[in-house]
Amino acid sequence: MSNPERKTFAKGTIIFKEGDSGREAYLLQKGKVRIFKTVSGRRVTIGSVPPGQVFGEMALLDNGVRMGTAVAEEDVTCLTMPKSSIDHMMNEANPGLATLVRSLLASVRTMGDDLAQARAELEEAGRR
Repeated sequence: MSNPERKTFAKGTIIFKEGDSGREAYLLQKGKVRIFKTVSGRRVTIGSVPPGQVFGEMALLDNGVRMGTAVAEEDVTCLTMPKSSIDHMMNEANPGLATLVRSLLASVRTMGDDLAQARAELEEAGRR
């Protein structure tokens, strides 16, 4: 397993983009990160990450793509968690637990899509 690396991102920096494959997850140490999806050309926020939380892990756990874009809302400091470390943890986990985690991730991905669509429709209705 690789050791974590410390990375910093200036306010406004895109950390990763929706649809990209994932090579690492991030443990936010300082700052704030916003996660958004693009719906009909508009950025729709689906979450924000406070210090102490991990983000970007889903694409590593289920080998899918990034479900949203992560942007630094403030100057940010993170520790990285490489895919090899996540893979090692999943391979060491009880097979039933690994199946449960992957099932939950599928539900979270669907809910994220539904949330983004609903927020976009509400914003559009509010403009009328």
